[in-house]
Amino acid sequence: MSMEIFVFSDRRLGSIAEWQGAVDAESFALRISDKRPFAALSGFLPMQLEGRGSGCECDHYDAGEIMDGFADIEFSRRWRHVLALRFGGYIDECICAYMAGAAYARATEGCVLDGEEGRLLTPREAVNVVRELLKFRKGRQAERGEHETC
Repeated sequence: MSMEIFVFSDRRLGSIAEWQGAVDAESFALRISDKRPFAALSGFLPMQLEGRGSGCECDHYDAGEIMDGFADIEFSRRWRHVLALRFGGYIDECICAYMAGAAYARATEGCVLDGEEGRLLTPREAVNVVRELLKFRKGRQAERGEHETC
């Protein structure tokens, strides 16, 4: 089962390097692959989460169509752009998508729509989701007796 979050904004970042700068400004341990130009992103986008390979799918969609598809959501405005981040059932993919999405939303003064929850999030709220996901993952690792290595 795949899940999606959408980052709505009125402007796009100009490059993966600019997006990576936004990720770094949030102090996230995430590295986004810069092998493709930002404008050409479509499909799986490799990332490194805490030094391990992961990632999520990333696509540019028509913002109006996505907003119209969520008619029950009260958007504050008609956004010009949307970046879709899709991930499967793996917690690291979810964390990658939320880290990348939260940083992108803050850098573009946008918002994040959690498609599963049907809820709009401010960039700050999306960062809080990242923190909760990291705690959840750490708790699962502790239950399994897994230890993080230095």
